[in-house]
Formats: sequence, C-alpha cells, structure tokens
Amino acid sequence: MNKKMVLASLMSSAALLAACGGGDDGGSSSASSNDSAAGATSPTTQDPQSTAIKCPNGYKSIQLTKSAVANATMTLVTDDGIATLTFKTPPEGVVRDGTICLGKPDPVPAGVKADYVYEIKAYGAFDNMYNRTLTLNFTTDIVPNPNPPVIEMADVSGGTVTYKPTIMGSIFSNRPNYSLVAAANFPGLYVVRMTQ
Repeated sequence: MNKKMVLASLMSSAALLAACGGGDDGGSSSASSNDSAAGATSPTTQDPQSTAIKCPNGYKSIQLTKSAVANATMTLVTDDGIATLTFKTPPEGVVRDGTICLGKPDPVPAGVKADYVYEIKAYGAFDNMYNRTLTLNFTTDIVPNPNPPVIEMADVSGGTVTYKPTIMGSIFSNRPNYSLVAAANFPGLYVVRMTQ
C-alpha cells in the first residue's frame, strides 16, 4: 500500500511539473508517466500520428499519453500571459494519445478582424478532456462595444470569416482591465473584438 502511495505521489508530481513547463525545451510539456521507472512495463502503444505532431513556433503544448495521470489539471499559458487554457484529464485516465497547443497565430488568418486572436490546435486527446476553459486577461483603453466584450470563435472557410458565440463563463470588465472566460469546447480560433 505504501509503495502505491509513493508511486501515485511521484506520478502526480511528474505530471504537475510537466504541465507547468518543467522539463526539456520550455515550449512543450509531456503529461506522461514513466511506468518503467517503477519496475512495471507499459503495454500501451502510442498513436504515431498524434505524438509526431509539432505545434507551430511560439505555441505552448502538452503531449498526453494513455498512461497520463487521471483527474490531473493541466494548464497552458501563452508567452504574453494573456491566454490560459485549462483542462482536466478524465477520471478513468487518458484513453488516447494526443497533443494540445495554444498560441497566437502569426500571421492572423486573412479576413479575421479582432483585437485579440488565439488558437487552440489539438491532435488526439482534446475531445476526451474535462472542464476545458480559455481565459483571456488583458488591459486596454479601448471602450468595448458591446460592453462587456466576449470571446468568440472565428471560423475561416473559403475566404469567409464567420464569428460564432462561445459559452461564456465569468467576466470581469472594469476598464482598462478585462478577464474573460469561455468554454473551449473545440480547437480553433478564439477572438475578442472590442468593437463590432
């Protein structure tokens, strides 16, 4: 029993360290556990398509494997500190490998007109994650119209941009400080248009 507690503690610590950016290159994290370090063999196979995916330059990423810790909260924060993606691994553990990326597209796709543009890219495991939320914290002197501003999804198809509503969470709007939270149910472009 004591060995299981130590192993669970080590796995949780490793997942937390990896999710917080501890590790190799500072740009990507891996939320996988190393079962062989505990003397066990791992029968899981990795999905080569999802683990071979690289996020665009400047994006933050987390790679999840089937052996990732269950019920672990994972967080990605962009370098500018404005966008934060938070999600939780499923209670039964990660059921398929995947990579989740968060960043600012550079350049912004043609036709997208917004003051803040961030993108979630996902390969594999994203649909299985729980409590996916995107928080945007920013400061601006622009007077929003409508007020408060909201996070929308920008769908670019055939040269046409369609803005779609998201399920909003808490909103703090006290010019010049704004904090907007939305459900990040899908990969794609999330935008804030201060004036519409």
